[in-house]
Amino acid sequence: MIEPETALPATAPVAEERWSWPPLFGLLEVQFGAAVGYLQTAVPYWLAKDGMPLAEIGVLSGTAFSPHAWKLLWVPLIDLGPWRRVWYGVSTLLTALLILACALFPEPAQHLGVFTLLLTALQAAATTAHAALNGLMATTSKPSDKGRTGGWQMAGNVGATSLMGALAIFLASRYSRPVAGIVLSTLVLASGAGIFWITERHDPSTVPTGPLFQAAWARVKGIVVDLAKTAFSRDGIIMLVLCLAPVACGALTNLFSAMAGAYQVPEHTVELVNGLGMGVTGALGSLLGGWLSDRMNRKLAYALMGGATGLCAFAMAAAPMTTTTYIWGTLAYSFANGAGFAAFAGMVLEMVSEGAAVTTKYSLFVAASNFAISYTTALDGHASEFRGIGTRASIAADGLITFAGITLVVIIFALFLRKKPAASTATA
Repeated sequence: MIEPETALPATAPVAEERWSWPPLFGLLEVQFGAAVGYLQTAVPYWLAKDGMPLAEIGVLSGTAFSPHAWKLLWVPLIDLGPWRRVWYGVSTLLTALLILACALFPEPAQHLGVFTLLLTALQAAATTAHAALNGLMATTSKPSDKGRTGGWQMAGNVGATSLMGALAIFLASRYSRPVAGIVLSTLVLASGAGIFWITERHDPSTVPTGPLFQAAWARVKGIVVDLAKTAFSRDGIIMLVLCLAPVACGALTNLFSAMAGAYQVPEHTVELVNGLGMGVTGALGSLLGGWLSDRMNRKLAYALMGGATGLCAFAMAAAPMTTTTYIWGTLAYSFANGAGFAAFAGMVLEMVSEGAAVTTKYSLFVAASNFAISYTTALDGHASEFRGIGTRASIAADGLITFAGITLVVIIFALFLRKKPAASTATA
């Protein structure tokens, strides 16, 4: 009688150790890549073709991308209960509907305010699904595979961003923008079905143990305490500085399609470079960045990959403004950017995998990083007006901003590391 009773509890934890397959997160990132790629590649290309200045396109992109920074206002709701899969599913459905709405919107250049509002709502929906997926990734991926998991997620992220954006341009040029919207929306819904293969891990802290109001308040309190403990810790402050500084923003990827005219790039080449080319190079870079981040200090890997994107920008800015330069410059930058994004994901996953505020903590650092991407995109766009230099000034400015961010981080690291031995001695 004793053996069955003792054997039964022994088997219970086995079900809890079911980890998610890392490549699955690449598939589930397609919805995010479609929304970002639509705004990052297709919209700037269409608006530039309609005659809108690069500076105005940069402001529109920076504004519409802003929900990725201030999503922290509502993301804590995802941590209130074991419903991250539901949040992902509903937000993915909204993403598909809003892509379709943007594609059906008539004459966007003539109604820029409403069009910007739609694009902003699209990014809000996509980034909410992305946040829920990040929480699932942090809690359902194997601890030893954090870098690999982050690499696959970012491969899906940057790969889908490039491929979906270019696919929209291709379909719009051969058929119409509504057709492009229908296809992208369908792909978003199809890829999102992969959420049914994710098993959300049981978290006892989300199960009410008393009256509903008291249980909810206890959960909120736990989220706030966990978030504050992480954010104000030494490692948390270092991480926030890393995210807020323009270290590996890859902001030029938001403007490359709008720069095609300055390099006399044919439309078909724009589609190939910003689509298949950037999709493949970005995904390969992400897999490399994820692999590296499991084998060295992840913060160092992030800074190194940021430096690589800055060097790519400087090389492209110094080269002749030809179609060939556009091709190799864009692809090299995309490869380095993918590696930087994967290093970022592994770095954050390492820090936020436990506690009551997993999704919120991940979103805090992602929001800080996306704020840096937004302001760097706007700065890159405005740099085109510097002394009438144009596109070359935007690209050079991106490199300068990147290395300024890395320099700031090195200074901050030096200040923090100086205090570390004293803390260790005190503890001993």
